[in-house]
Amino acid sequence: MSSKRILVLGPCGSGKTFVTSQLSRILGLPAIHLDARFWKPGWISTPQPEWRGVVSSLVEQESWIMDGTYESTLDLRIPAAEAIIVISRPRWSCLWGVLRRSTHYRNKPRPDAPPDQPIDLAYLSYIWKYPAETDVLVSELIEEYGRDTPVVRLDNRKSIETLISALRSGATG
Repeated sequence: MSSKRILVLGPCGSGKTFVTSQLSRILGLPAIHLDARFWKPGWISTPQPEWRGVVSSLVEQESWIMDGTYESTLDLRIPAAEAIIVISRPRWSCLWGVLRRSTHYRNKPRPDAPPDQPIDLAYLSYIWKYPAETDVLVSELIEEYGRDTPVVRLDNRKSIETLISALRSGATG
């Protein structure tokens, strides 16, 4: 993968941060975790006009691997991306990933977001509805803004491990 601007999309708990962190190390690209930019301490969101400005400046950087779906800014990020990775995992797997992460980082800083993320009904509902609602929207926006952009789809842990292993082998050999 010779792209210098890679977008990683998928539901909460699907492994976006893991993939981004691994590929950042392998490819030498700066990792941008959008959760860390959007959420202020106490999980206060950035207002939309300000958020679009933040994202606009981020996509102007020469190289990056950026994770976070944030549908409201895909129109800015998809055209700037040279490759897109879409992670599609089963709902139960994403819910488990969120609960595992919540337990692991309880009262500790996260590499990708403020600590102590609230897990409420709205958040769980977003994850549950993602395949039927958000995934459909993401596909439509990729078609609209990135029709010619290569898309890699990862739908299970094995496909993620295979991609990482292949890139690691290519980077070292």
